[in-house]
Amino acid sequence: MKDKIITLLFIGYLFFFGIFHLILPDKEISTSERRKLTTFPEIELTSEYITKVDKYLLDHFPFRDEFRSLKANFNYKILNKLDNNDIYLKDNYIFKSEYPTNEKSINKFKETITKIKNMLNSDNKTYLMIVPDKNYYLNESNFLQLDYDYIYDEISELEMTEIDIRNIMELNDYYETDTHWKQEKIDKVVKKMSEVMDFDYEVQEYTENKYDKFYGVYYGESAINREPEVLTYLTNDTINNVTVKYLENKKLTTIYNLEKLKGLDGYEVYLDGASSFIEIENKNSKSNKELIIFRDSFGSSLTPLLVNYYQKITVVDNRYINSGMFKDMIDFKDQDVLFLYSTLIVNNSGSLKG
Repeated sequence: MKDKIITLLFIGYLFFFGIFHLILPDKEISTSERRKLTTFPEIELTSEYITKVDKYLLDHFPFRDEFRSLKANFNYKILNKLDNNDIYLKDNYIFKSEYPTNEKSINKFKETITKIKNMLNSDNKTYLMIVPDKNYYLNESNFLQLDYDYIYDEISELEMTEIDIRNIMELNDYYETDTHWKQEKIDKVVKKMSEVMDFDYEVQEYTENKYDKFYGVYYGESAINREPEVLTYLTNDTINNVTVKYLENKKLTTIYNLEKLKGLDGYEVYLDGASSFIEIENKNSKSNKELIIFRDSFGSSLTPLLVNYYQKITVVDNRYINSGMFKDMIDFKDQDVLFLYSTLIVNNSGSLKG
């Protein structure tokens, strides 16, 4: 009798969720995971077809987010596991494991940066700043981390003037639910840069504009419900009055794109997110110096804090544009050149274009 009940329950389970799968419309995007969902594959007589169908069914499983949350809470709170799918929780912070250290990626990163460096003029002053990801500041012996000493030692072989910020950053300078640093916390990075790059640092007065519904990339991956964070973007007269030109978004003429706050990733408010090539001019600058920044997304929130110190800043994200394009767009002559990347990019440099 017991076996019959279990069998009937199982059949009912399959029938119930099968019906829901047919009735509920497919979603194009997972808001919580911030990614596009798989569409139903075209029929094909290949061994991979079943795998594609299986991925589609998993992506569109009824009440998928609720089941993900149930699994995560069960692992964390009932089983007392340290992680759920490589996502760690500690003191309200969400961390994602980036282990192990990828030596091939580090070597590729050095090759890519060297290629760009070889395009520069002899008058260019080159600087390198590798931003530690927030795992660097997680004091947890059971958490597998990158070999940061090895990464920084290897990067030093690029023979550029290094700006080491590891000792001035803290965990609370980063978002709890996201990988990035907070703009309102990194003026100390600008001060450190001034000491190395020889520009006159000034304490700036900023207006703190707050967006209180920010969910970072790790929020969705953790599948844990929690309150949103506050994202702050800083403005002042200098930032408000610069001239900005974007390669992709010709209509945008400001440092911040406030429309991005309504999208999947609020952090893209800084420099319009995935922008490959940006020119920023401060016509009221006291300096005639120019700066070129080769960067990842950490540079998006830092760049606005630098406009006071340079007449022109050119921002290049070579995850989205290759050297064959930007070398024809930049006249390299007597500029400061900053290579600014996080340890996450160094360890996953496949995203960088040659």
